[in-house]
Amino acid sequence: MNKEVSALVRPIKDAKSILLTGHVSPDGDNLGSMLALKLMVEQLGKKVTIVIDDSIPDCFSFLAGIDEIKEYEADLTVDVDLTIVVDSSNLERIARVEELIKEEPIINIDHHSDNNSFGDYNLVADVAATVELIYALQEKMEEVELTFEIATALATGLITDTGSFRYSNTSSMTHQIMAELLNYGVDPSLIAKEVLETNSYQNLILRGKVLQNLQVDTTGKIAWLKVSQEMLEEIGADLEDTTGLVNYPRTLKGAEVGILFKEIEQEEIRVGLRSNNYLQVNQVAHLFDGGGHPRAAGCTINLKLDEAEEQLINAVKEQLAKDKSKPSEGRD
Repeated sequence: MNKEVSALVRPIKDAKSILLTGHVSPDGDNLGSMLALKLMVEQLGKKVTIVIDDSIPDCFSFLAGIDEIKEYEADLTVDVDLTIVVDSSNLERIARVEELIKEEPIINIDHHSDNNSFGDYNLVADVAATVELIYALQEKMEEVELTFEIATALATGLITDTGSFRYSNTSSMTHQIMAELLNYGVDPSLIAKEVLETNSYQNLILRGKVLQNLQVDTTGKIAWLKVSQEMLEEIGADLEDTTGLVNYPRTLKGAEVGILFKEIEQEEIRVGLRSNNYLQVNQVAHLFDGGGHPRAAGCTINLKLDEAEEQLINAVKEQLAKDKSKPSEGRD
């Protein structure tokens, strides 16, 4: 991997203005990777613009530079000579931000096993979180100093993408990196409190309402939840208040896969998939132009909620039949 990391240093140093982006439904690894990289290349005197085709969850407001992230708008223009895409297995995952990319080279930094190497430069590796690759890049850039702000962004990505180091993707290297970040004053308890242990009133009320309507297939292997726009309006909640809901269905005893359907608009349904032992949910997501990890993936389906539910559940049942005899793969 050292060769691939080193290959990114020259195009970054040669660039004057850089566009940074990542996938929709931004999480801690996505945001942590972008913000850490932004702070790093700004030390080199580069102009950096971060654009995401989605809103940013309030729980990440403690991260340095978070207020400078732009939400995509149709009339937004950028003048850059390098684009860096992080934590995205394909360009479709960045949604409309792809329209901002012109003829400039693309650097692709990611840890998803189904990444299709869409960049002119590709740093794709089997690590717990994309921030591990950003950390490796920082080590290769001698002029860039690791700071408290950069370390906090990196630590946020590690904590969130490993489930606080509970998931099987956690490696000895993950712990070694975290140990080094602690030397820069990182406060893991603050990160956990802000990201994992703080809920809005609407989030808690929505959680109760959604869980009352938990659905399970006849085998008990598939459990899913649905959030409609009507439900959000009734509670006075918004899509940000759905944070964390995707993890609940999978915890049902006997379930192999858990699913969350979120109605963004009448015919735009965002789907999160999680599995426990053997179902490769990224293979299901691929069928709907999505992607992710074998144990955690997502996609967007342009159908009405009930229609999307039916198609997705049928696809999961088919994948279950294919995967049930395969040996277990750890979540990554």
